[in-house]
Amino acid sequence: MKDGISQEELLVRFLDGSLSPSEEAELMQLLEQDSSARESLREMSEQVIAVADLERTSVAVRAETARQPQREPNVDEHAFMRGFLRVSFKFVLPLAALVTLTTVVLQEIISKEPATFLKISKVSSASHLHTALGKIEDQLEVNMPVREGDTVESRSCDSWLVLQLGDKSHITLAGHSYLQNLEKEENSVQLRFLTGSLWADFSPEKGMQSFTIQTPTCSIELKNAQFDLHTERFFTRLRVNDGTAVVTRLLDQSRSEVRSGEQIECNIDDAAVFESNEQPLPVDHWQCQLLKGPDISLGTVLPSFENDFANIKAEPLPWKIRHDKHIMLYAVALSVSRSSDQPVLLQSGSTLRYYLSYDEPDRVRFGFSTQRIGGVYAGKFETDVEPSQLGPAGDILEIELDLDAFWPLSPQLSPGPEGLEVSDIYALTIKRDAGLKVHRIEIIPPNNSSSNLD
Repeated sequence: MKDGISQEELLVRFLDGSLSPSEEAELMQLLEQDSSARESLREMSEQVIAVADLERTSVAVRAETARQPQREPNVDEHAFMRGFLRVSFKFVLPLAALVTLTTVVLQEIISKEPATFLKISKVSSASHLHTALGKIEDQLEVNMPVREGDTVESRSCDSWLVLQLGDKSHITLAGHSYLQNLEKEENSVQLRFLTGSLWADFSPEKGMQSFTIQTPTCSIELKNAQFDLHTERFFTRLRVNDGTAVVTRLLDQSRSEVRSGEQIECNIDDAAVFESNEQPLPVDHWQCQLLKGPDISLGTVLPSFENDFANIKAEPLPWKIRHDKHIMLYAVALSVSRSSDQPVLLQSGSTLRYYLSYDEPDRVRFGFSTQRIGGVYAGKFETDVEPSQLGPAGDILEIELDLDAFWPLSPQLSPGPEGLEVSDIYALTIKRDAGLKVHRIEIIPPNNSSSNLD
């Protein structure tokens, strides 16, 4: 919009017909993009019509009255009304034409507004919607649209949400994930995935024949595929479980096709041959390599101890439990899927071993998120351990938890963790900063552990 010309002035000048061709084109573009401007035009049109009608009628009535000869008190009682209708009818056609013109313009503009293909179908825990107009929605609801320019944020290690794309496709975000809906190009939906974990099942349909996701390191084009995607600032890994995808590395525009059962990794500075490989077979054990720079989703790295233990301190995380109430969590979260070359599978009899410490005794909540092998997000599992079971403050404590000690947060997704792949693993305290620190976490296969908790 030109400097010095407000939106209201443009609308007024449009109604009185004094806009130049360039100003009229500018206004048409504004009305196409801004629903509030269209509503303002409707209201102003109604006001202008009403005021003009009253003013013209008032002038006409005064003129007609002035032409009437002075009469005795027994004058024709219907003369005023006949004069009013005769004069007012002169303005009916111009006013009707103005109403029709405004209606046609608004309908034409509204018809150009693109359909909302992306909307929220399920939501759990802390999630936000950042609109293109700068508004933050933290009360997400089913069927809430995600329009072009909006960004959906899944905010914590135990939150997730499902987006419906058109009539047939679905996208699931979990953990700390950010997904932006970009401007649609012809029949292609454009998304930008900034960080986190995403699972999607995409099928083409009318008006949506392809699907493109941009990450910090690559661009992914799909037409009919079921896949999962894990990305961060410098790394992207795509696993295609059904269908095909074409991936373009941003560094040098190298392209590679990824077929069903294959995966591809893309680092921001990797100049190696860019090609897909078969997805590796899952393993039943894992140990985080904290001293080698793990994938830390939540936590602050502190100087290591002399015994080579890493030192990851819990960081605060605001958590909404109602629309008007928050509590504070203090959490350490690590990505298993992004720090392992192979999927890590949980089996009946698997255990989780944590090495941790805290400055003050407090209850600690342990948990992990999962997905199905070659499938979609499968929910999170948690368990609480009281300080009397953990040990004294200040010491490095070894805590081993059987798999059956964890309960599902979303049993409708999966009632138990057996047979699922681990995505993230975490530990946290609730409401109080107890100085929780995580030094190492391991996933132990069956028949190779001994729980030290009753």
